[in-house]
Amino acid sequence: MPAAITLRNVCKSYDGKPAVDHLNLTIKSGEFFGFLGPNGAGKTTTLRILTGILRPDAGEITIDSLGINQRQAIARRIGLMPESRGFYEWMTAEEYLQLFASLYNLPPVRRRLTIDDLLQQVSLSDHRHQRVSTFSRGMKQRLGLARAMVNKPTILLLDEPTLGLDPQGQADIHTLLLELNRAGVTILYSSHLLAEVASLCTRIAILHHGKLVSEGSLDELRHQTQTAERYLITVTSSPPTDLPGVIRRTTIANSNTELVVGGGLKLANSVVALLQSKGHSLLDFRADGDSLTNLFLTLTKD
Repeated sequence: MPAAITLRNVCKSYDGKPAVDHLNLTIKSGEFFGFLGPNGAGKTTTLRILTGILRPDAGEITIDSLGINQRQAIARRIGLMPESRGFYEWMTAEEYLQLFASLYNLPPVRRRLTIDDLLQQVSLSDHRHQRVSTFSRGMKQRLGLARAMVNKPTILLLDEPTLGLDPQGQADIHTLLLELNRAGVTILYSSHLLAEVASLCTRIAILHHGKLVSEGSLDELRHQTQTAERYLITVTSSPPTDLPGVIRRTTIANSNTELVVGGGLKLANSVVALLQSKGHSLLDFRADGDSLTNLFLTLTKD
């Protein structure tokens, strides 16, 4: 696949302190790419460089085969949802989207159809005439995503897109983003919600102190850190204390016990077999959703 975004030895410093330090990264067209790092790792600076808000001190950047200095052409290809949304709160939702559609010079008929479609996609059709100042945080998140899609971008840059949404709202946004991705939109997804990154993204990059510390699929990150997949096993009664590979156990509702087993699937299967041989009833057996959290903490530990 051709590259949607390429960074080569990109650097940016503030007052002599590196925020982005010789960053090399390639995101292929059509990827759903996770972009992670602790606060201050350089993620927001990188996003600002990609949108042309900041100029890098050094390095080469191409976006959809365009040089970073071709700003107008790039602006028509990307959609941005920054963490700080910057809403004009005296406007209605429809007026707000009208403003940004006009900045892209969309013809009136296409503008109306685009806004109707976007409001429906983000479940705000019933609130189109409501002032943004009255919106909840979750509604503003939805409106910010609609704004990012006004120009039908081929690349979406998203910074905490589900922050403040309830579980149903998160699920709705996930579904919408997956549909866009299946339609060919490249998505760069920055979030501190690691479980959703693990479930959505095909590849992940982790930054720390401005440097790329790891990149790849979840399985590749596990291999790089020699961290085996962990599994959750739930049984109905208290298990023996000498089970192999058990790294954590907790008692949950109805006296059921949840075990976290490290060491991979083979070891987890052997623990299940041992429990069943001792008469324990198995309620649940699944991969640990916190796997990426464990990898993240391993890779960003100072």
